[in-house]
Amino acid sequence: MRTKIQGLSQPNERKPLLEGPYLVRVVRFEPAGHAAKPCRAATFLILDPGPHSGRYVRTRLYCHERALWKLRWFLHDFGYDQDLLAAEELDDRRVIGLEGVIRLAFWGTNGQRHLDVQGFAPKEEWVELSERLGAERPAMVEAEA
Repeated sequence: MRTKIQGLSQPNERKPLLEGPYLVRVVRFEPAGHAAKPCRAATFLILDPGPHSGRYVRTRLYCHERALWKLRWFLHDFGYDQDLLAAEELDDRRVIGLEGVIRLAFWGTNGQRHLDVQGFAPKEEWVELSERLGAERPAMVEAEA
């Protein structure tokens, strides 16, 4: 069976995501993993910077005891309901739509590097972070050349 798919022969012209901060909105937040390592899969829609807006970033936030610090950090900085947090309740539906800043960074060993969410910040800090990013990017580009 043949199917015509518009754009299939065109090269991918999207700019690759870089390390650094991105203003995002949570568009999906759902259970993932298995009983030994329960987690939530979070999907973020990039709002800013402009060249990357409309793209998605997906990560896992683990719920086991040793990893709860990162889930708490995310919920706190993205403005999750403090009463639910104090009651130790996580309502996946109340997480969708929250906005904040994520920091993407590379990690990995043995020559395999992966870009993943490594940090969070409140949405109110976006202006300061994006200004600092604008000042640092030209230096990064020169260093790579």
